[in-house]
Amino acid sequence: MTLHRGSIPALALSPGLFAAAAPAAPQSVPSPGFGRVAELSAQRLLLADQVAASKRATGKPVEDAQREREQLAKVREQAAARSLPPERAATFFQAQMEANKLVQYRLLAEPARAGKPVDLAPVREKLDAINAELLDALPGALTEARGEHCERRAFDAQKRAARRYRLDGLHRTALARAFGDLCRIP
Repeated sequence: MTLHRGSIPALALSPGLFAAAAPAAPQSVPSPGFGRVAELSAQRLLLADQVAASKRATGKPVEDAQREREQLAKVREQAAARSLPPERAATFFQAQMEANKLVQYRLLAEPARAGKPVDLAPVREKLDAINAELLDALPGALTEARGEHCERRAFDAQKRAARRYRLDGLHRTALARAFGDLCRIP
């Protein structure tokens, strides 16, 4: 096909080609703070399945206010040791716990999804290790939360983690809950 100045071939005007030539919408750049927190939160949420299975087998309730208080006190201590604001860390971890409980409640409401019972000791060890990593990642996320378009970047990080860990709808919803009000924590 020979093109002459002033002539436009019909092919160039096809919608598909025009869309490909149009500038792409700005994409959010992967964020190390939010990205790491999203990945660790996803890992933590996947452990909630095992916790739910254990609670089904033992008949224990999802709510364990005493354990939650103990865990939050531990988080405050560990945050202070890392020069993190203890209350910000506790607020963030409260959201993590609420997200895990969301998964547990839903799984326990569907017996077929609850899974086989497991010993909680190794699960709790994994949770403790993830919690420590979350505390290490939290300063970056808190810094990032002060930037522009916080909600968009947090959502993008959650989306990437959900894809990487192949989270279903329940766990994706819980991941959003795990982020809590990270973009609004003072």
